Amino acid sequence: MHIHFVYLLVVLLLAASVHVARMRERTIPRIAHVGLLYLLVGYCGVPMLAVSVWVLASPDGAAASFGFTAGPLLAFFGYAYLGMSLLSLLALRYRRSFLIGPAVLWAVYLGGATLVHLTAYGERAEHSHGGALEIFASHGLIALLLVVGLIASGVLKDRA
Repeated sequence: MHIHFVYLLVVLLLAASVHVARMRERTIPRIAHVGLLYLLVGYCGVPMLAVSVWVLASPDGAAASFGFTAGPLLAFFGYAYLGMSLLSLLALRYRRSFLIGPAVLWAVYLGGATLVHLTAYGERAEHSHGGALEIFASHGLIALLLVVGLIASGVLKDRA
């Protein structure tokens, strides 16, 4: 399932590149801001909203796909993803310092998810090099891009 999110990331990076190429004024803060919006809406927003609806509507099917059983923790995950994805989608309406909230939230979550996937927290912690790269590309790289985007965009310096 992670590979689909890697493909999504590639598409989003290409779309953001086209967007940036069409901008008249290309400063590092503006480019980073566009990149943040593409990641927040296109990766953390719409697809994760779909995941949350899937988890809440079909917990048994989602649990089987994730490799564990349905239960209260999965329901909690579904509602958390619902809130996190909606917060990310609000980035379309609210810009600048508003982006700090969803970007930090997803960076911490996806950074932690990378550690969980790649360490001995689960029975499936053994990964091939390709599997580890896929996990990093679909989790850790997004966290890294969000943090770099926040820093480069200058939104951390905003007061309002």
